[in-house]
Amino acid sequence: MLSYRLPRKPYTRRITIWRKLKRLGVAQIGDGLIVLPADARTREHIDRIAEKITGLGGTATVWIAQPGAAEQEGHLTRSMADARTAE
Repeated sequence: MLSYRLPRKPYTRRITIWRKLKRLGVAQIGDGLIVLPADARTREHIDRIAEKITGLGGTATVWIAQPGAAEQEGHLTRSMADARTAE
């Protein structure tokens, strides 16, 4: 899970970060809060994006998290798969 904030202007920075996150197949669960499956590849990418965000004057925190219930995990997995299919 990545929690982040970027300055509103220039907005191109926010767009650049969002495009990088979308390429990873993240699910947005809130404003500035995204999740994706934990594996070595995604962890490396998220860490790099978090560094980029702080370098752009924002804040970023990477969290290791798990849903509180199996049904929440299933819903999240389905929504991520649906988003990939839609692309």
